[in-house]
Amino acid sequence: MIYKEEKPAILLLEDGSYFEGIGVGASKQIMGEITFSTVPGSGYIEALTDFTYTDKILVFTYPSIGNYGVPKKEHDDHGILKHFESDTIKVSGVVMNEYCATPSHHESVKALETWLIEENIPGIQWIDTRRLIQRLVREERTFGCLKVFETEQKPDLEKMMENLKKFPKESDRLLVSKISTPQTQKFTPLDPKATIIILDLGTKNGIIRTLLSKNLEIIKVPYSFDYERIAALNPAGVIISNGPGNPAYLENPIHLVRELIKNDIPTMGIGLGNMILGLAAGMDIYKMDAEHRGGRTTVENATDQCYITAQNHGYCLKYSNLNGFKELYYDKDDKSNEGLIHEDKPIFSVAFNPEGSPGPLDMREKIFNQFVELLEV
Repeated sequence: MIYKEEKPAILLLEDGSYFEGIGVGASKQIMGEITFSTVPGSGYIEALTDFTYTDKILVFTYPSIGNYGVPKKEHDDHGILKHFESDTIKVSGVVMNEYCATPSHHESVKALETWLIEENIPGIQWIDTRRLIQRLVREERTFGCLKVFETEQKPDLEKMMENLKKFPKESDRLLVSKISTPQTQKFTPLDPKATIIILDLGTKNGIIRTLLSKNLEIIKVPYSFDYERIAALNPAGVIISNGPGNPAYLENPIHLVRELIKNDIPTMGIGLGNMILGLAAGMDIYKMDAEHRGGRTTVENATDQCYITAQNHGYCLKYSNLNGFKELYYDKDDKSNEGLIHEDKPIFSVAFNPEGSPGPLDMREKIFNQFVELLEV
């Protein structure tokens, strides 16, 4: 039952099926690809501000979201937000089983719904998220229309379906161009021992924070940078960042990485950067049925060591031993590729999020120290 003071909301899927619930956040209509996150009760702030979820309708599998509210936006000495992975919410809509309207945490300054309203993001609660997730993992891609109505406004499913049919399903090809930094940005620690470049495809703040803790000066550059402009900066190494969308559309980054490989430049790919490295090496990608989204995914390496990782990728490399690359990690459950390493050159990548924001920190020191060792500083 929806009470008079509550806003009705509907999540409509492509086949005409829909979920009725109660609106949370902004009263508006949005459309997009539906995906999910398995982060536990903590981690929703980092997930909502993760560039990799740009323009997605995000479903949380954890039953109650918002229990610790939203902290104040505080910056560290380098101007990086402490508790957020970017400056704004990146998802287009939020789906929850239950929203906690009365958060409790000593750092909370507002409720999650207040934040959603401030950033004009709609959400829906009191729907069967378990049933929705079961459907998402069975289908390659699921698009939907989420609308939060004004109180006592009558839902119009026919109009929603009409709008959904017009939504461009190839919209993810332009995501990186929308979010990549428009100009170079520099981050300098107190005692830098080397300068590296991040090719920005949607870099999380956690990656920058971790690299600064290793005393590395960072120059973050737009995704459109070519090899000549990278080489002119004379970096000790290059990182191809995480990000959203289909990597096959990113022709410029793929060409750049081919040049980095050719010239033996120390390089690490993260998330989307792992796919870019594989494509540059001649491998193919595919859209995963059961996407890897969340903070408790196990990967294994060639020596049978297992690690718990945070992951957020819907595409995967179709691994093949090409041009000197071998598999560095693979998923323990579905055996999909989770990383590459070159047999002779200082180049490797991981499909997961080693900085663990949100998620476990098992791999943070291991992966970033491995990159630092490649720099020979």
